[in-house]
Amino acid sequence: MEEAVVSSSMAGVLNYLSLGLSVLLLLVVAYLWSINSRQDVDLQRIQTDVQRLRKKVITLEEKVSQIREPQVIADVPQVEPFGIDLSEPETSRITPLAPPIPWLNFIEDFNKLAGDPDARGYIKKCERFIRENKLKILTYGGTMTFRPAIDAKDSLYWAFKCSGEEYAVFPNPMNPCDENLYEFGGMKEIYALNFEDGVYRKYSVKQPALFVQDPLKGWMLKKPGVVNLERK
Repeated sequence: MEEAVVSSSMAGVLNYLSLGLSVLLLLVVAYLWSINSRQDVDLQRIQTDVQRLRKKVITLEEKVSQIREPQVIADVPQVEPFGIDLSEPETSRITPLAPPIPWLNFIEDFNKLAGDPDARGYIKKCERFIRENKLKILTYGGTMTFRPAIDAKDSLYWAFKCSGEEYAVFPNPMNPCDENLYEFGGMKEIYALNFEDGVYRKYSVKQPALFVQDPLKGWMLKKPGVVNLERK
């Protein structure tokens, strides 16, 4: 009799426990279902927002493309594969070259010759230099005039023809510059130089004096020269 009562009590406990577990399981299932449902709702909401934004972007791009005017390149520059531009140069960008100075090479040769007046056979070197460069040998006639000289040694100036009737005039390196040549031989009128007193035997021409030989007016100074003197 007592065993039957105990069995009946245990059965009741087990039934209550089973019922409690069932209820708990239902609650867990319901909770998980609610979470999944909420996630599905959130996911659907995000997808809907993304689609809405995509439509707005497409609409905005269409409006921008309608506003922007297309650019058309009429003339494409002709360029070689390695970047060499073969197009015609614009004349406005071309800088004209300065005209060559006709006496530029001559002045170097003259200063080389004049730099060593004590060289052996110096007079013959100077005479050969005059012939090779077809120089005019001149004496000073006063008041800025020249007369042809007869002998190279006695000449005071050498004239190198530049172009037309223009000449570059150099002092004769065979004749030292003294007070007489400076005061009365035309040196101080024709050149800017560093003469003080005494005798200077070496010439270094920085800029020749430029003259124009007019058939009627004679020799006319166009631009004075610049000469450096040394006593050597």
